[in-house]
Amino acid sequence: MAKVLLINDIPIELERKRVRNLRLYVSQKDLRAHLTIPFYASEKDAVEFAGSKIQWLKKTLEQMKAKPPVAEISKNEIEELKKIISNLLPEWEFRLGVQAKKWKLRKMKSQWGNCKIKTGEITFSTNLIKKPMRCIEYVVAHELAHLLVANHSAKFYAVIAKHFPYWKEIRKELNK
Repeated sequence: MAKVLLINDIPIELERKRVRNLRLYVSQKDLRAHLTIPFYASEKDAVEFAGSKIQWLKKTLEQMKAKPPVAEISKNEIEELKKIISNLLPEWEFRLGVQAKKWKLRKMKSQWGNCKIKTGEITFSTNLIKKPMRCIEYVVAHELAHLLVANHSAKFYAVIAKHFPYWKEIRKELNK
């Protein structure tokens, strides 16, 4: 059972995992705060970290409690997203001069997509269907761009900015 820290009257479930960094998040399932810390971190480190994020945590908890639960994505929406991505991929592969070996859709909680550079496999979040077309197109181009530049370096964002000079606005829209 996870230990519970009480910081500013907010219970935070503390869990030690094989991770590099401390991570504070609010679970959408139970609307509770969770703090994941590396095995080597002390409880004092955990308390200090959570304390430094308390304003963010209060705001996030308020926002999530005010928001209705996210509706499940229907099979029709998934099929629609498949068509959209199937149409966007060839265009962006051509523009960027890359080729994805394989792509798929998956329910993802914290990412819009990811790219496995070694296998050339790209995964897109089914939640993209809830976003405007320009956001979907940006994610497709973003993941394909990783086949050129593996990380999120200045070189990577130079590739993105060449095609999406307004990429920062799109990213903000994605993360609303």
